[in-house]
Amino acid sequence: MKSFFLIPFILTTFLSFAQQKSISQKEFDRQQRKVILQHYKNEIYQSNFRERKYISFKNGNHTNGNYKSVDYASLTAQTDNIAKDESSNIKYERSSLYTLMIADTLNEYYYYTKYVFGNKKLSDKFNDHNIGAYQISGNAGASNQAENIENYLNKNNVAKQLVAKWFNRGSDGSFNMDLVSNRGTYSASDLDIKIAMHTARGKAMLKDAGEESINNTFVAVFDFENITNTRPSLSNTIHANITIKAYLYRLIWDDATASTFYTDYWMDKNNINPSRKVAFDNSNIFKLKYMGNVVTEKNSKVTIREAAKHGMKISKEGFIKPDELGLNQDALAINNTLDACINKLQIKYPDLRTKFPLYSGNPIAAKVGKKEGIKEGDEFEVLERILNEDGSTEYQRVGIIKIDKEEDIWDNTTEGDWFKESSNLEYTIFGGQKNKYQTGMFIRQIN
Repeated sequence: MKSFFLIPFILTTFLSFAQQKSISQKEFDRQQRKVILQHYKNEIYQSNFRERKYISFKNGNHTNGNYKSVDYASLTAQTDNIAKDESSNIKYERSSLYTLMIADTLNEYYYYTKYVFGNKKLSDKFNDHNIGAYQISGNAGASNQAENIENYLNKNNVAKQLVAKWFNRGSDGSFNMDLVSNRGTYSASDLDIKIAMHTARGKAMLKDAGEESINNTFVAVFDFENITNTRPSLSNTIHANITIKAYLYRLIWDDATASTFYTDYWMDKNNINPSRKVAFDNSNIFKLKYMGNVVTEKNSKVTIREAAKHGMKISKEGFIKPDELGLNQDALAINNTLDACINKLQIKYPDLRTKFPLYSGNPIAAKVGKKEGIKEGDEFEVLERILNEDGSTEYQRVGIIKIDKEEDIWDNTTEGDWFKESSNLEYTIFGGQKNKYQTGMFIRQIN
């Protein structure tokens, strides 16, 4: 890992060499780019978290031809990281997300983007529903990219894999409701299939659990259409220009699909039926729906001296983990652009939006900030969860709140940014009717 810290130093050395030997700017940029890209090619397999996980999946599943990217044992044993406010212990009402990238192996930045993407943590505003594979072969920026992605999703039974993960499918074909219960509002005993399927209240709970959890499962595929890294003539500043196109798909979990699943495929470990395992393996009822796409462009710059200084700071003090941060300004720009893509998708597709718990009713505050893309003037509806007589739940709007001033927004983007000072504010303050809202209610952006 020590080699990570040498990149800024090597770049600075190249700059000095260029000045002494009077090589052309173009040649300097070529050498600089070659050093960076070769580094990521060498380190990718030992540094990329998702690559290591995927290789482990593949090595442990030689016989599962229909589920090449799924490790049933790991799914069964998985512990889900529920995002909570540390003070209130209230769950976020989150969508579940599976993320992939277009792998253009002929692109000079392929290994670089693979490293950054493979180590990027999914925002805890989403349930992590990644199922192993994270790359789709294709040409960056291709006009038929949506068709290419759809072919991959269908060929690899991704919709079925997402369902298998939801119900922790074991290698024997058994399911359980642990993950559905963990991410939702019902206990595992409430969702006992044998009991629930025989009562109106139980069926209502199953439907409600599916609608609030499984039905809000999405797949996002990121296409790195353009990445350039340049240093203008007579300048010590590195410029990064990033363009990413994000494609969004949604798992279809309607009444017909749920009914067939529970009636024809469901079995737990106490009731193993080989015919049901085969039926699920051969099924083709699970589908993904294409929602649309967004395009995000970001430009950033950093001086070579700042990059080198940052590298030395890491090396001496060791307080920043290189596998959690971009190793240079380009990686930071890619991460920020990916975050911006997610924010754009949430704005365009409301069902992807997260319901955030109110941190406080007085002042009206929530732990959501600039990292989630909110800004002055944004409005949020305040929702209260209502329990119906049949056991299902619904949300009722009780009011609208608004961000009145820029300074009231929590700047939670400073984590991982080399040159910003951390903000003392740890939540965003909203304007709205006083003494009306309380902890336990939820907010969701509406504009």
